[in-house]
Amino acid sequence: MTKHRTDAAATLLADVRADRAAENAAAARILVRAAEWADLHPPVEDDYTASATLGGRPTGAPLAGEGTPQVDEGCIAELAAALRCSTDAGTTLIGQALELRHRLPRLWALVHTGKVAPWQARLVAGRTMHLTREAATFVDDQVAAVTGKIGLTQLDRLITTAITRYMPAEAERQRVEAEEKRRFDIFHDQDGRRHGLAEVVGVLDLPDALDLDAAIGAGARMLAEAGVDKSLDVRRSMAAGELARSQPALDLTTTSEPGPLGDPADQPHDPTTTSSAPGPASTTLRPHRAPSQVTLYVHLSADALTGRSQQPGWVGNTGTPVTADQIRDWCGRPDTTITVRPVIDLNTTSSVEGYEVPDRIREHIALRDRTCVFPWCSRPAHPRSTRQRSDGTDTWSTDADHIQPFAAGGETSTNNLAPLCRKHHRLKTHTRWRYRMLALGHYEWASPHELRFQRGPDGSTVDLSPEEPKPAARIRHEQASAHAADPPPEPSAARPRTPALTTAG
Repeated sequence: MTKHRTDAAATLLADVRADRAAENAAAARILVRAAEWADLHPPVEDDYTASATLGGRPTGAPLAGEGTPQVDEGCIAELAAALRCSTDAGTTLIGQALELRHRLPRLWALVHTGKVAPWQARLVAGRTMHLTREAATFVDDQVAAVTGKIGLTQLDRLITTAITRYMPAEAERQRVEAEEKRRFDIFHDQDGRRHGLAEVVGVLDLPDALDLDAAIGAGARMLAEAGVDKSLDVRRSMAAGELARSQPALDLTTTSEPGPLGDPADQPHDPTTTSSAPGPASTTLRPHRAPSQVTLYVHLSADALTGRSQQPGWVGNTGTPVTADQIRDWCGRPDTTITVRPVIDLNTTSSVEGYEVPDRIREHIALRDRTCVFPWCSRPAHPRSTRQRSDGTDTWSTDADHIQPFAAGGETSTNNLAPLCRKHHRLKTHTRWRYRMLALGHYEWASPHELRFQRGPDGSTVDLSPEEPKPAARIRHEQASAHAADPPPEPSAARPRTPALTTAG
């Protein structure tokens, strides 16, 4: 029994190793196909040259590093859709394939001999695109020497060495701009798994970090003294919210008068006060209570809000599912002001005369579709404008696209409008991609080469294209295997053999 189990385990491990080798070989072939697809689609105009993306937005930087060919931006979405991934993922794939083939040839060769996994090679390619050719060659030589055994930390050190050695001006620029890396990010719950909580990540100057830590610690202690029976971690998170509500803005005033204790240098440290330079004048940051308003779109039935039903709702701003209890908790806070607005019935049709789309219709389609409706695109369609242009007009996160063009008779109405991010709006306008609305929130897309996809109201995409044809080599192999497995036919006495036909000359 033990021997049988050992043999089965050994067989299983052998199968796993073979499967991984086959997976890597397939991924290597996809890299080749991606580079070949780029070769077939050079840009026809400079304005339509593909560029690398960051956060779903084009950066203007080339797809790959110096010396790699340019690619027409309109071709990428179709390859990505055929691979059932987002356009951004397709952009990254093509850029990394070109980087490997043209600037990291030793690593490219190792990928196709099975000595380096494609995902490891792509990791290196993604980090060398900004290097000069000389620096990229240095990285290629060093990485190839260890045949794919280098880790992320070692890779980053290697790239830093390449920059320092071959790009001294870039190294100095990075050193000077290091202080601009400070940031403070809030990541809102996107899928409901954190139950309405948000993650906060920041990189601060050490003095600012110490002051913030002290303020939050003091707030946590005050909450404990006030009878809040929660853990220290929970109280610290609550203190951060209280700190934000008590000081939502800063009032910068300049004063030359000494403080109540005389010279400013003799005063105790106050985290809300900073001195700009030695001397009688100083800049004081005073808390200024500025009212702030946040619009929260909550989709919930009246029964659930009053407690007669436990049916969950969802937050339209982020598409996050939330429980009725969570919404009642938000609305029940003493510092919350609730403004009831007319309900937007997403199943009705609203229209206007003319081409321009008013904010109320933009809000309607953003709440209905939640994201850009292109296959596998997840760019949020915020129900409110996200920022303003220099002239003070609103800027929305997605465009309101006329599915049937306005010039061709399409109406400016909710049943002929859909949110598209700028990249996919340009694609639909300037290439042969086309789509139609099957029902509210349901769209069918067709690519230039007639691949078909259906986008649903929950953001899912279904590939409706015909079953992928088998490569010619695989067909020949299967036919040969089938003939080898079939026994030769028995000669029949009732049917005489037919002589083979030959041709002379």
